[in-house]
Amino acid sequence: MSRVTKLCQPVEQPARAPDALARPTDRGKPMQSFSKSRRLATVTATIIAVALVSTACSPGGSGNSANASCEEEYTIGFSHPASEASAVKVVKEAAAAHAEELGCITVLLDNTSGMNLETQRSTLESWVTQKVDAIVVLPVDPAALENLREKAQSQGTKWLTYVASNPEEDGTVGFDNETAGKDMAAYLDEWIAEKHPDGDITAAVTTATPLPSIQPRVLPAISLLESSGIDVVSQQDCAAQDCGLQLAEDALRAHPNLRVFIGLNDDAALGALRAFQNAKVDLDEVFVAGFDGAEEALVSLRDKTGYTASSAIPTIELGASVVDNAIAAITGDGDASKQTPMFLVNPSDSEKIAELLKAYTTFGK
Repeated sequence: MSRVTKLCQPVEQPARAPDALARPTDRGKPMQSFSKSRRLATVTATIIAVALVSTACSPGGSGNSANASCEEEYTIGFSHPASEASAVKVVKEAAAAHAEELGCITVLLDNTSGMNLETQRSTLESWVTQKVDAIVVLPVDPAALENLREKAQSQGTKWLTYVASNPEEDGTVGFDNETAGKDMAAYLDEWIAEKHPDGDITAAVTTATPLPSIQPRVLPAISLLESSGIDVVSQQDCAAQDCGLQLAEDALRAHPNLRVFIGLNDDAALGALRAFQNAKVDLDEVFVAGFDGAEEALVSLRDKTGYTASSAIPTIELGASVVDNAIAAITGDGDASKQTPMFLVNPSDSEKIAELLKAYTTFGK
């Protein structure tokens, strides 16, 4: 039994042909913690316009079971403004799969990417109009969405923030960015002392100024670099590989001694890694790191091909908490603000890396 009470009870139904999109689901014991995570049920999904919908417990639907009756049915919308990020894809699919496993829960997922406020707002407006039971959102601009939050809550929809805190929220889903940022800075400090004790190098960091709740990831590293006398020659918003590549290439041309690149997430840092590789820089002398635990970053750490570190999120557990925290807010039963821990991993952490990579064998493809 999960942290959320299973809501569906099977009933006898005449045999019928399987739905075209239906796939077998695992009705066994769901994931209880990251260390005991196991492969969840294959996500049954239908992609329609801007929403990916996992339908549960509706007669004749393609979700958990068309042969199930629900005492209660819940609909949860989950909006993340960087849908292109590989770790975000896993979190979204894991959330849908967890809802599938629990039963009688529909998860709506938007396709907002590139921190596009208008796309996000349009999707949220549609969910508010539908009067979904809960919305979990990482807002591009919290102030711009306040009217939607007020309208949603006035009609009974629970409003949970993803990472970003709102004093009027009904709950939150996320992880400790402050601790992750401090851990990254501490590891960087050790690396500088070992590799470049004279500090004769420069650095670049990517940020997300529209999302102040994410900034604590990189602020400790920026402070450390400045206090160490290492110039941060590039500090721009970027959370994708293409801009990470471009920023690192530009910085290397202007500052050939660039040896530190910290991405707001792993995607930005992975783009920078390609820039260092293309420039034939000795990767043993470079610190390239990011956050989230993207698959490509974890593979590079495992194979020791240049990536230095990732502050990784156990993405399956985080996806489950999107659903669990929302249901707790809706029902008033349980913790609606449970946080998921992050783990700083480097090439020496082979066992933990292997465990984190298991999420990508099921999701994010």
